Amino acid sequence: MTWISFVKGTLVTQDVREVVVDVHGVGYSLEIPAGMVDELPAIGSQVTFYTHYHQNRENEVKLYGFTSRDDLKVFELALTVKGVGPSLAQNIVSKLSPSEFQRAVIGEDSATLMRVPRLNKELAQLFIIKLKNSIRKVQFEVKSEVAAPAQYSDEGVQALVGLGASESDAERAMTEAQKALGHDANLQDLIRFALRFL
Repeated sequence: MTWISFVKGTLVTQDVREVVVDVHGVGYSLEIPAGMVDELPAIGSQVTFYTHYHQNRENEVKLYGFTSRDDLKVFELALTVKGVGPSLAQNIVSKLSPSEFQRAVIGEDSATLMRVPRLNKELAQLFIIKLKNSIRKVQFEVKSEVAAPAQYSDEGVQALVGLGASESDAERAMTEAQKALGHDANLQDLIRFALRFL
């Protein structure tokens, strides 16, 4: 199987969900998320798309293109969840920024995830269960509050668990406290503030 990490060349055509990029005389057709076409430069401009090579059960091959590595990471993370295909994964990229998706999963925010077309409550819960631990380790190029957690986060969670909170409730409470107080807050202040969310 041939893997194509990115496509860099001249934008030849663009549609709502598809673009063609000329790379040294070879035209690559890429499927893109809805709405991305509005962010693209004019036809004839130089463009770079970070790509995912996908082959379905019918052996149809498609290239999915994204203008940022962060969007590609979200797309590929979504595909690791059972029952999620490229179409739904693209919907996530279209509707939520990488940091919004990361915060929603870590914060167990089903309502935010359900803003994505075709992503119902059951799927939202599945995303949270399957991705909560792994998405913490993802380093996005555009930093978010969740991507750079406070050094006290784990200690705070353990302290709240020691006070009787479940681990998931403690993590959610620390996340909210972190958002409110910022990354420079000390551990004691974070724990005190986090207690409001338990």
